[in-house]
Amino acid sequence: MGVALKDPRFWFAGAALWGFAEATFFFIVPDLLLTAAVLAFGLSRAFRFATVAACGAALGALPMVIWGAADAEAARAFLLSVPLIGEDLLLRVHGELEGFWPGNLTVGAVTGAPFKIYAVEAGASGVNPFLFAMVGYVARLARFTLAIALTALGAKLAARLGLQRIVPYGLALAWALIYAFYVMKRLGA
Repeated sequence: MGVALKDPRFWFAGAALWGFAEATFFFIVPDLLLTAAVLAFGLSRAFRFATVAACGAALGALPMVIWGAADAEAARAFLLSVPLIGEDLLLRVHGELEGFWPGNLTVGAVTGAPFKIYAVEAGASGVNPFLFAMVGYVARLARFTLAIALTALGAKLAARLGLQRIVPYGLALAWALIYAFYVMKRLGA
């Protein structure tokens, strides 16, 4: 198993599958894998993994958009079965799709509204699935790039301070705190 973890093909496959899964049913973002890739492989390869994860997300969005167009209520009921998704997020995203949805999708990527909700609501609103997938690719890639860049910046700062050995622990702690905050916020919603 240790050899597989060092094989970039394993990471490319993981990024594609995680991107697809998070766009459809999974509730943990691919950013975890991508930020770990910064430490394991460096910034350039992590960015390549991000492009693959964004492709996986765009492909995962297609069936969600189509489902939202065909049976929005069933698709929304499914979304409500995903951990940490509530009616408030569905209503928020529904409202955002009535405005400039490409911009709202991109901003929503960093404000805690899952991509899968945008996909379903886009379908319910009559957005072309392929247009949504293209815009979704850009929005996901922007988010993934931000996460990768922040990780690389943090690792570089830690190295300058002579703390490079604690970077993996710092990254794990950062993700634990981000998810703890998000879970507490969602449970309070």
